[in-house]
Amino acid sequence: MRTRNSIVNSSFALISYAILFLGPFFVSPFLESILGGEYLGIQKTLVDTVALLSIVELGISYGIIYKLYEPIAKKDYEKVAILLNFYKNAFKAVAGVVFLLGLWLTFIIPKIFAKNQGPKSVSEVFLSFAFFLYLLDTLFTYLFGHKRAMLIADQKNYIVTLCRTVCQLLMFIFQVMVIYIFKSFIWYVVVKVLFTLIESLLINRQYKKLYSNIINLKIKGKLAKSEKKDLFKNLNALFYHKIGYQSLISGSTIIMTNKLGKIVTGIYYPYTLITNGLISVITQVFNSILSSFGNYLASNTKEKVYALYKKLYLLNHVVFSFFTVSFFCLVKPFVELWMGQDFILPLKTIILITLNFYLLGMRQSVTMVKSSVGLYRPDRYFAIAETVINLSLSWILFEHYGLNGILMANLISTILIPFWVQPYVVYVNVFEKSVLNYYKKFVLYLFLTLGQVVISYFLCGIFRFNNIILQLTVNAVCCLVVPNVINLLFFYHTDELQYLLKVLKGILKKGKNN
Repeated sequence: MRTRNSIVNSSFALISYAILFLGPFFVSPFLESILGGEYLGIQKTLVDTVALLSIVELGISYGIIYKLYEPIAKKDYEKVAILLNFYKNAFKAVAGVVFLLGLWLTFIIPKIFAKNQGPKSVSEVFLSFAFFLYLLDTLFTYLFGHKRAMLIADQKNYIVTLCRTVCQLLMFIFQVMVIYIFKSFIWYVVVKVLFTLIESLLINRQYKKLYSNIINLKIKGKLAKSEKKDLFKNLNALFYHKIGYQSLISGSTIIMTNKLGKIVTGIYYPYTLITNGLISVITQVFNSILSSFGNYLASNTKEKVYALYKKLYLLNHVVFSFFTVSFFCLVKPFVELWMGQDFILPLKTIILITLNFYLLGMRQSVTMVKSSVGLYRPDRYFAIAETVINLSLSWILFEHYGLNGILMANLISTILIPFWVQPYVVYVNVFEKSVLNYYKKFVLYLFLTLGQVVISYFLCGIFRFNNIILQLTVNAVCCLVVPNVINLLFFYHTDELQYLLKVLKGILKKGKNN
């Protein structure tokens, strides 16, 4: 059942995020051609600034989901109801704080754009109002957050995914329509806010259908003090991790916009759209496995759990070696075809983006294990250290290297802190094994990926065409064949790859039967 649920959730996640990944590629050229490239920079800066406010959320959603696994498995619905009620009240408080901080930031946001505004300037009122709309969009995601958590913990992620996919697909269509008809960035954002609200209402409707037995319970008990204490310990730790994560995402964007201007941020936007989209696809796949892995961990020996993890670590490598090769070899012709030559970045910048992308992607399997057991406290202070290093280096290196300096700062802070600390925490506390096992595998995976990149890039360089579509097609064929064939040949006889192939065959067989 666990494998089936993981496959169903992962399949829905892949299909969904393939759609959601392609949506912005369809919308962005309309935004750039009709309103101007600077609006891509404005959008990225506003989104990343609002994302900073999610620090207030403290990671409650992750903290509560792992608490739900055990009572759901035992069908202790009263305990489930108590936890969900606690979660609902917590999110009311979070929404209130986020709203107040957001109102304060609406007056600050124009100052971020104060320098290097470029040829097309927008009013402070416009920037503040647009930011306020993005704030509303974030607040609407908190609506019925406890109900989303229940669906995810109960291994019904596909329902959340389906609701999101339908709403986002319609949102993309309506956004193109309002840009074309009204030529208004404000209406473009209003459409986003409306569909986020609709998505929350749809999830609420599904929750009511599935969990009437929980809804109808008259809750008398409250969360025990010991459980509250344990939960708040993890939430406190998650707060530090939230700061570390958002510093990498939002802090760099704010520095970039303030120092380089929204025009440069807009040129960088397509690249982050691609990398963030690919990361989101695989994050959703691993999140779909997360609840099943947490359940498996609770009911099996550490050796069996570690054996399963090794399979997921190999899956992590297979997917991200392919994505890394594809990004490096395809991004230049793709961006040229999609957005035009003005958006082409230098090779050094693309190399730095690729390295950041690879290191972040290869942490997916470790992060999944940490989340499945709620292991946030041991490395909480390291997240703050990462924040300080990242922002300090971004500010210093920018003066010498510009955009490349900010990317170098992201890379250095990742290598110095989470790259070493996260695997150590998982291997010592969960698997009770030496972390050297992780790094031996990582070195192997890294050199294989580098080899795949070099071979693929060399082959793409041999076959040169003046036609950009033909060039993109040939490059895509090289990227499809080289990394996957090398991985297949290198790992074919391992238990891990045989397991993954068996699961893949099962999915394909089931698809044919249906």
